[in-house]
Amino acid sequence: MNEREQLSPITDDSLLDLLGQALRTVDPVPEHVLAAARGAVAWRTIDQDLAELVFDSSLETTGVRDPDMARQLTFRSQASGRPVEIELMVVDGQHRRVVGQVVPAAVTTVRLENARQTLEQESDKHGRFAFDQISTGPVRLSVAGAGGRADVLTDWVLL
Repeated sequence: MNEREQLSPITDDSLLDLLGQALRTVDPVPEHVLAAARGAVAWRTIDQDLAELVFDSSLETTGVRDPDMARQLTFRSQASGRPVEIELMVVDGQHRRVVGQVVPAAVTTVRLENARQTLEQESDKHGRFAFDQISTGPVRLSVAGAGGRADVLTDWVLL
């Protein structure tokens, strides 16, 4: 037998396994990235309705975008047959200030979550709320049920 016949062939799967081991050893995925990924795909509870993103001003392609212009986002849910909107505006990108409003207006608990922090605040009688010093990265909001509505949870969005 020659030397070539004695070596076992390297398959694509075994080569990918070796490459994966080398990458995990040399450059492991940071824990905060893993936490964000787990949060993004975590099972949503049956007590919360998902509010889908229906408007994001950063995706608008018409006209010229001013980099100092506030980013606007709108989430909508048909929680228990009652429409609910969560309107957000990133008004100060440098200091990471987010202001928002729950429509229809209600005094309720609003929670903002990301990989590094969870902030909670009560909205006023007009449904308004604000969060300051938001960490960069993906965030989601949850709004406690008010006025007979179910709890509402937004999808993750990058701020």
